[in-house]
Amino acid sequence: MRRPILKIVCMLLVLMLIAACGSQGSGGAGSTGNTASQGSSQSSSQGASQGTSQSSSQGAGTDAAPKFEKMSLKFGHPATADQPIQTAAEQFAKNVSERTGGAVTIEIFPAEQIGTEKDMVEQTKAGAIHFVWGAPGTLGAYVPQIEILTGPFLFADWDEAKKVMQSDVAQEIYKKLEDEHNLKVLDAAWYLGWRYVTANKRITSPDDMKGLKMRAPAIPLYVETFKALGANPTPLPLGEVYTALQTGVVDAQENPIPLIYGQKFYEVQKYVIGTRHMLQSNIVTTNAQWFNNLPAELQQIIKEEIVKAGELMTELQMKAEQENVDLIKAAGVEFVEVDRGPFREKTAVVYEIFQDVWGKDLYQRILDVIKN
Repeated sequence: MRRPILKIVCMLLVLMLIAACGSQGSGGAGSTGNTASQGSSQSSSQGASQGTSQSSSQGAGTDAAPKFEKMSLKFGHPATADQPIQTAAEQFAKNVSERTGGAVTIEIFPAEQIGTEKDMVEQTKAGAIHFVWGAPGTLGAYVPQIEILTGPFLFADWDEAKKVMQSDVAQEIYKKLEDEHNLKVLDAAWYLGWRYVTANKRITSPDDMKGLKMRAPAIPLYVETFKALGANPTPLPLGEVYTALQTGVVDAQENPIPLIYGQKFYEVQKYVIGTRHMLQSNIVTTNAQWFNNLPAELQQIIKEEIVKAGELMTELQMKAEQENVDLIKAAGVEFVEVDRGPFREKTAVVYEIFQDVWGKDLYQRILDVIKN
């Protein structure tokens, strides 16, 4: 009897051992599965965390100032270095440099150092220099319609002038300049001021201007304006005017007050005549092909800083006008106020002369902008 019982007990022990091993194996597999799950979860969590951190870091990097290719640019203008245009141009250069982390530097060339105003426009068109500040009349050699922006007795005040300079009518003219001559207008609201006649004789009416040898810019609109007033206009570069007045090559000239003072014309002229025949706002142009291929961020910086510089120029120029009037008077020059009506009537013919060049409706469209 003992042997059968012993066999049964041994079999039970074997079954218990097998059951125990199965239980441990099952528990081990479950443990391994939990570990894998935890590892996968930790890995996923860590990866996501690292990815988010890297993404955030990279995203934060995009907020930094963009990096620009290093370049050295040139800005030319015809006025002397003590004039508001120089201060405004220097601010433009400084701000562009700061906003590009010093990558873009701009050197300013005043007083026709690198050519006459006309030469500088040609150099800009060819890409030899990058920015030029000049008169609408100078750009009229390329697109004649732009000359009308300084038409005789066109504006009553600066607000009217600025309104026209920034109008759709003006934008059409600027686009023509860019499309046909590779000259892009960056800003046209750089107030230069009312233009006055200076002379060695007292002038109170158009009759007093008959036969007067008078320097005028080599711009058809200016030449025809003074022909209409009876003068004998003689085109000369700005840099030659002082000597021409001093030596009697010409007896009179016309310019805004700050230029009259800056060029020291009061030293060789006795009278400033309050004709206020034109209200001039100069234009900053650039090489269109070069500019349009710049990175969009850099284009935006240049545009914004040009506008800011133009606003500074306007503020300084208006202040300088009155200050310069006082200084010119203190130098012994007499200011002669005139009735502008007869001068306006005499020059009305200028708009008829240029009608075929500018377009028959351009003058009326500008008058409509002013009225509206």
